[in-house]
Amino acid sequence: MGLFGIFGNKDKGESMIPANDTERWITGTYAMWSESTGGRWGYIAGSPEKNKKEAASMRVMLRNDWEISGKAALLDMVSFLTALYEEGIECAQEEIDAAAWDLCRACQILGMGYVGGYIERQEMTDASVGVGRIMQKYYHSWGELYDSYLKGYAKWRREAGAEAEKDITAREELCRRLRDMPEGPCSVAWNLPLA
Repeated sequence: MGLFGIFGNKDKGESMIPANDTERWITGTYAMWSESTGGRWGYIAGSPEKNKKEAASMRVMLRNDWEISGKAALLDMVSFLTALYEEGIECAQEEIDAAAWDLCRACQILGMGYVGGYIERQEMTDASVGVGRIMQKYYHSWGELYDSYLKGYAKWRREAGAEAEKDITAREELCRRLRDMPEGPCSVAWNLPLA
C-alpha cells in the first residue's frame, strides 16, 4: 500500500453537490448568502465538501451569528423564522413582501446545520422542503422570492448601521447576477414538486 493509500484521503469529505433537483432548488433559495460569504451557490451551505474543517467553521458561524449550538436550537430557530408564515396563519401583504429574508435564511441554516453535523442530510432536506412549500405558496417565481429577500435584507441592513447602502447595492447586484445565470440557481423550475 502506497503512502496515499494510508494518508491520502484522510481529510476527504462527502461531496456537497446537490443530489437531485429538490436539493438544487433548496440551495437556490440561499444562493445569495453562499456567494456573499465566499462559498459557492451550487453546494449545500456553499461548501464543496463536508469535512472536519467545514463542519467546525459552520458550527462557529451558527454559534456566533445565530446562537445555535445543537440540533434542538437549530430546529427552534427554523421554527422561529417560519412561524409567521405557516399554514392557517394570515399574513399582511407587507409581511409577505419581505418574508423571504426569513424563509431563505431558514433553509440556509438548515444547510449549515447539516454541514456542521447537527442534522442528517435527509432531515435537512425534509425540513427545507417544508420551508420551500411556504415559499411556493407566497411567491410565484424566483424573481419574486429574490425581490422579497432583498426587501428584508435592506431593512435588516439599514437597522444594522454603517455602510448599509453600499452593502444593499452589492447584494442587489449579486441577486441580479444569480438570476441571470443560464445554469444558475434560478434555472430549476420554480414550481418543482418538492419531495
